[in-house]
Amino acid sequence: MGEDKISEDELDATDNATLVEKMDYILESPYWERRGNAIIKLKVGEVFHSTIVQNFDPTFQRKIIYKSFGFLLQLLYTNFATSAQFFHLPDDLEPAKQIHAAAKKQWVAVSSRVAFEYFMHLTYMLGTGDDFEAGDSAIGKYRKWLKQRDNPYTYFALTAARAKEYDRNKRSPEVHAATRLARQILLSSATDIDNDIFHLYNILRNQWQFILDIANKRKPNGWAASGNAVGDKEWYELWESMDHDAIITEIDRMFSD
Repeated sequence: MGEDKISEDELDATDNATLVEKMDYILESPYWERRGNAIIKLKVGEVFHSTIVQNFDPTFQRKIIYKSFGFLLQLLYTNFATSAQFFHLPDDLEPAKQIHAAAKKQWVAVSSRVAFEYFMHLTYMLGTGDDFEAGDSAIGKYRKWLKQRDNPYTYFALTAARAKEYDRNKRSPEVHAATRLARQILLSSATDIDNDIFHLYNILRNQWQFILDIANKRKPNGWAASGNAVGDKEWYELWESMDHDAIITEIDRMFSD
């Protein structure tokens, strides 16, 4: 499945279940493993068959399918960047290594942020049966929605706060021509390990099971890891307490920086 080229009309005529199968075939292709890339092992079908999505009309289900596929593909793109290889001549070894490392870091920073954009849209759609209006500030509207009473997706407030912090420290400098990577290349330090650059990717990859839990009307069994075990546990316990006023106060604090 999925290897023969089809037309736009044929794709649009594909029913939802078949479309999901095609998407998961792409995500699960053994090709990725043969190329030395770990398969992300997350499936669009898992969200498509969830309790909440099955109660949506087919047109909105299709929107969720595409948003889920986009999110999982973006995680795959980011994962690929970590192992991308470029050819270079032996006498250009050091410059090539520096540029190679900087290119990967820049792509991971930008791609991780794109994945978070998909994450916001997907969870908002699952929770509301609607999507952000064109022109809306996604992060602003998402934050406002997370503060609504009896909203189980408030669980992801800490994830959103960590993404906002990552955006300020990692993504924004790269897309607004304030990159630090050019200086790192000159210092021959672009190849230094920077685990922080993978922080948002690692967080988002760990959210899928929690998305599925809430989409199946189950309470997430554990906290959405953000790299700070103590803070993650404290947030989970607060969310579990259902103390709305305390939750709102904490969300405002997390986004105050």
